[in-house]
Amino acid sequence: MNHLPFVRTTLAQALALALGLGLGATAALAEEPSASPSPGTDTPRREESVDVEAELPAVPPTSTAATRLPVAVEDVPLSLSVVPASLLRDQAAFVLSDALRNVSGANAAVSFNVFDAFTVRGFDSLTGGLVLTDGVAEPEATFYPLYNVRQVEVLKGPASFLYGGNPLAGAVQIVRKQPGNARFAEISATYGRFDTFEGSLDANAASADGRLSFRLNGVWQGTDSHREIGDGSIAAVNPSLTWRPDDATRLNASFEYARSDWPPDAGLPFVGESGETLAPVSSALSYQSPFDFSEQDVYRVRVEAERRLGGITLRDRFYYTELGWDSSGTLLSGVFPFPDGRQYVIRNLVSLEDRQRLLGNQLELTAGFRTGPVGHDLVFGLETSRLADTFVQDVALLGPVDMLAPVEDPNAPPPVTLPAFGQAGDGRAVVIAPYLVDRLALSSKWQAFAGARLDHIDFEDLPRSDRADTQFSPVLGLVFSPTGDVALHASAGTGFAPPSTQVAGEREPETSRQVEAGLKVKLLAGKAFVGAAGYAIERENIAIPDGSGLLSQAGDQRSRGFEVDLSAELSPGLISYASYAFTDAELTSFAELVLTPVGPMLLERSGNTPPFAPRHMANVWLSKEFTGGLGLAAGVRALSSQFVAEDNRYSIGGYATLDGLVSYRIGRARLAVNLKNITGTDYATRGFGGVAAIPGRPFEILGRIDVGFGQR
Repeated sequence: MNHLPFVRTTLAQALALALGLGLGATAALAEEPSASPSPGTDTPRREESVDVEAELPAVPPTSTAATRLPVAVEDVPLSLSVVPASLLRDQAAFVLSDALRNVSGANAAVSFNVFDAFTVRGFDSLTGGLVLTDGVAEPEATFYPLYNVRQVEVLKGPASFLYGGNPLAGAVQIVRKQPGNARFAEISATYGRFDTFEGSLDANAASADGRLSFRLNGVWQGTDSHREIGDGSIAAVNPSLTWRPDDATRLNASFEYARSDWPPDAGLPFVGESGETLAPVSSALSYQSPFDFSEQDVYRVRVEAERRLGGITLRDRFYYTELGWDSSGTLLSGVFPFPDGRQYVIRNLVSLEDRQRLLGNQLELTAGFRTGPVGHDLVFGLETSRLADTFVQDVALLGPVDMLAPVEDPNAPPPVTLPAFGQAGDGRAVVIAPYLVDRLALSSKWQAFAGARLDHIDFEDLPRSDRADTQFSPVLGLVFSPTGDVALHASAGTGFAPPSTQVAGEREPETSRQVEAGLKVKLLAGKAFVGAAGYAIERENIAIPDGSGLLSQAGDQRSRGFEVDLSAELSPGLISYASYAFTDAELTSFAELVLTPVGPMLLERSGNTPPFAPRHMANVWLSKEFTGGLGLAAGVRALSSQFVAEDNRYSIGGYATLDGLVSYRIGRARLAVNLKNITGTDYATRGFGGVAAIPGRPFEILGRIDVGFGQR
C-alpha cells in the first residue's frame, strides 16, 4: 500500500495512533481471469473460477492473492488461508474481523468499536498489514462488511513484491461477488440479543445469451451493543455490471458506497500496577463522553477491461477510492487516586477530520509460454496511482470521572484543547511501480516462484517536505511435489513501508524480511487439506519517540512460529475447519519516550512482546448437514494471554469461547439460530491505547432466515 505516513500523537504516547488511519494504494483486481493451459503440462496450472460462493468446498479453492491469477493454494510456496462465504454465513459473520478469526496466525478484533483491526504473525495491521478489495488497497482503519464477499484470502508474510508499500507481514484480500450468467435473488434477515440486526439483498440478472449481467448487493446492519455506549449501524450498497461482447473480451464496472455510524469505545481501564484486572464494575459500564461519535463514508469505483489475444491476456483496471472520516473519541489514560480517597479515570478526547482520495490505474499482461523445457505462467504489470490525504487532529482534556460511579458533570466547561498535541497534514503521494510474477514449471515435480516490484514514490507533505523513495521488493520460492497430493515449499521475501513524515533526520523505509518452509497435503481423495508452515520474520527501522521527543527509526521486531490449517469434508455433509498457531514475537530493539507523572522518560522495551500477539491460538469449527435439511455446527476458539501495549504492563488473559448453530433448509429457504459464547465466558478484546480493554460479548442468540429465488 502506498502509504502517506503520519504520526498520531496524543496526551500520552501510549495512546499513539489515536483514531489514525493507515492509507494507501496498490493494484486492482476485481474478477479472476480465464485460465490457459500451462506450458509443458497436460492440465492447467491456474483454474477458471466458478462463482458459487455459498457452496465452496471445504478444501481451499483457488486464490488470486499471491499471483493475481486463480492458482491452487498448494501450488504457491507461500502461506495462504482462504475463508469461504459458506463458513461466514454459518458463523453469522458481519465484518472482516469475524472472518479473520478462522485464519491461523491472525488475531482479529474490532478496535475502538469503529474499525476492523488484526495482527498477522505478531505484526499489527495498522503498521504492518494491508487490506485489499479485489486487489485494490483499502483504508485500514474502517469497517469491511461481508454482505458482498465471496471469500476472504490471507497472504502471510511480506507481500510488497505484488502490492508495494505496507504489507510488511501480510495482505488480506476481500474477494467480492461478481455478476453471473443466471437470474436469482436472495434476501436475508437476522435479529438477536442487544437488538443486533442485519438485512441483506443479493440479486443477479443476465441476458439470455449471458453477454450482459448485473448484480446488486446491499446490507443494513447494526446493534445497540452489550455496552452502554449507544447504538451503531452500517449501510452499504454495491451494484456491478459486466458485459462480454465476445468470448475473448470482458468489461466490468462497479460502484460501492458504505456508511458506518458507530460510537467509539475505549473499554474499561486496567487497575493496579500491572496484570489482567479491569476496573471492578459492570462489563457494560462506559467511561465515554457525550462528545463521542464516528462517521465514515467510503466510495469505491472500479472499471476493468480484459482481452485475450491467443496465449496473452491484456487487462486494464481503473480504480478510485474515497474515505471521509469525522470522529471524536474518548480515550482513557488510566486510573489514579484522588485526595478524596476515591479513584478516578483520567480521560482525553481525540477528534479527527480526515479526507483521503486514491486514484489509480493498472495495466497487466499475462501469458503462458515455454523457454526450452521450462514452462512459465507470467504476470507483468505497471501501476500508477495518486493518493491525497488531508487531516486535522485535535486533543483535548476531559474531566475525570469516578471509576465506580462515572457521572458527567453537567456544569463542566467544554473540553480544553491542547494545541501542542494537535496536528494537521496535507500530503500527496504519486507512485509508479512495475512488477513481475512468474511461476516456472521446471519439471513434473519442481516448480519455482519469482516475483519483484519496483516502487518509485514521489511524496509531498505540504508545506513541509518533498522527497522521493525507490524500493525494490523481491520474493523467491520453490515447490517440490513428490506426489500429486503432497507439496513441500520454501520461500524468502522482503517488504517495506514508507517512513513517517515526523522522523527526525534522514528517513529510511521500514523493512521486513521473511524465510518460510512448509508442507501442504491433500487427503481423502482430495476432500481434505492440511497445510503447515514454519517461518522467521524480522522488521527494522520502526519509528518510535526518542529522547529528543521526535521520532527516531530505532525500533526492530522479530517473530518466529509455525501454523497448521486443516479443512476437510470427512463424509457427505460433514465439514471441519481447524487451525493452530504458535507465535514467538519480540521487540528486539525498542526504547520509547513516554509521559509520566514526573515528566518525560525514555523507557527501554527491548525484549518485550508486541501487543495483541498471543503465543497460542487455536480454532475448530465442525458442521453437519443431514439429508432431511437439518444442520448442526459447533466451534471453539481459544487464545493464550496477550499484552495490550509495548510496555507489557497490562494483558488480556487467555480465554476460550464456544459457539453453535442449528439450521433447517426447506427448498430455497433456510432458517438458522446462532448461539454465541454459549458458556458465557468472561473475556476481553482489543481496546484503544495501553491501559484499557473492551469486555467481550456475553452469551447471545441470533435468528436468521434466508430465502432464495431462481437458480444460480
